[in-house]
Amino acid sequence: MNDGTKFKRMLGGILAGIGLLLLLFACIAFMSADDNVMGLAVKGARKIAPAVLGLILLISGISMVNRT
Repeated sequence: MNDGTKFKRMLGGILAGIGLLLLLFACIAFMSADDNVMGLAVKGARKIAPAVLGLILLISGISMVNRT
């Protein structure tokens, strides 16, 4: 493995990890009855944004790891 593929695999793993954390945060935000989640004001359509961004990062990270 050369340095380029190592970098792509590492970056893909980091992206997948961040995406997973965002999806977990979105799940907590959806399940909470209060508008404040972990000190952040998350209400209404703002609960959807972390889920969408998390899915994008997770899918791109996994595909980056699989392609190398």
